[in-house]
Amino acid sequence: MNQDKKDLTDGRSHPLTILFGLTSLFADFSYEMAHVVLPLWLLQLGGSAMTLSLLEIVSEFCRIGGSLATRSPVAGGSTAGRIRLGYLLSMLASPLMAFAGTPWHLILLKGMSWFGKGIRGPSRDALLSLALPAASLPSSFATIRALDQTGGILGPLFAVLFLGKLSAPTLLELTALPGFFCVWFAYRATRRAGEIHARTGAPAYTVGKSRPASRTLLLFLSANVLIRMGLFPATLLMFEFGKNTGQDRMMGAGFVLASVAHVLAAIFLSGSRKKSPWALVLAGALILVLALSCLGEGDNRAGFYLTGMILWGVSEVLVTVGSKSLTAALSDGPGRLKAYVWLEISGALGMLALQPLVSGLWDSGKLAEGFWSGAAATGVGILLLAGARRAAGKTTREN
Repeated sequence: MNQDKKDLTDGRSHPLTILFGLTSLFADFSYEMAHVVLPLWLLQLGGSAMTLSLLEIVSEFCRIGGSLATRSPVAGGSTAGRIRLGYLLSMLASPLMAFAGTPWHLILLKGMSWFGKGIRGPSRDALLSLALPAASLPSSFATIRALDQTGGILGPLFAVLFLGKLSAPTLLELTALPGFFCVWFAYRATRRAGEIHARTGAPAYTVGKSRPASRTLLLFLSANVLIRMGLFPATLLMFEFGKNTGQDRMMGAGFVLASVAHVLAAIFLSGSRKKSPWALVLAGALILVLALSCLGEGDNRAGFYLTGMILWGVSEVLVTVGSKSLTAALSDGPGRLKAYVWLEISGALGMLALQPLVSGLWDSGKLAEGFWSGAAATGVGILLLAGARRAAGKTTREN
């Protein structure tokens, strides 16, 4: 056996994985650092809880708009241009929030940030999926997630350490530093991708015509909408527990544990072999149901809350890594970008669809009902996922 044979299932050391991973690390450092400061700054500008909800809703719609704009040939001019533009918009938005004079300025800037997220995400994922061997995609996406979430831990930690010493606008201005490194690494990553394509002739996606989406892909995207309904934002879970108990430190501990669990799960995935994308999404959805059960039936008890947050962190990375790897497997080269655009949109729609209902239930004191509605949506998503897998198997046998 040739000991020097390259392991095609290991995407951790690929230069694009490393460069895009560092891009994500600094992007999340900047974004999550601003995210910690944003509620405080919003209140100082005269905002309310309703303003915060509106901010999140507008941001999700802007994310969808950015994803749809990605399909236009003029959006950024090229693959590299779209990725660079997306990161640049997001990294400019956070420091500009320091100069906001009204809550509406913050809403517009957060929308600008998430519009950039919608532009860059599908383009980056499509580029990676065509530049790397298919077997290495789970470990590559998992490595990027681990670095991404590491930045998501370091950014809030920095903000918390200096929150009492520096004003909210000053902290927002400081997000420009990690933002600069993010844009620089994004430039390096896209430039390296071009070099790899020129040297190896690796396939590149286009915005042109592709085959119609398969029944399997449509079933999977429908399942993704429902599963994402149950993946409530971690901040929403934290604030609901804090509001009901007043235990601020325990609330923060839940966020830290969820983040650490997320990173550890991503590191484990990046080093494991022979990972089936179908199995990753299914496992993540089942763990999510367990997480929601703990949070719903725990009646705000600390042990159930912490356990639920840990399970939430693990489920989020399994669903995300599996979904991105599966999207590559279910789409052809010319249709790869379109498939990732619809994956991004389906995730955003899932988050938008159920949150207003759940928030209403929680505001009326129906805590368990809110969590069980998320679990029910995820359960239906699991059934659709099983149907998509059967359809994929049938297609394989026919071919």
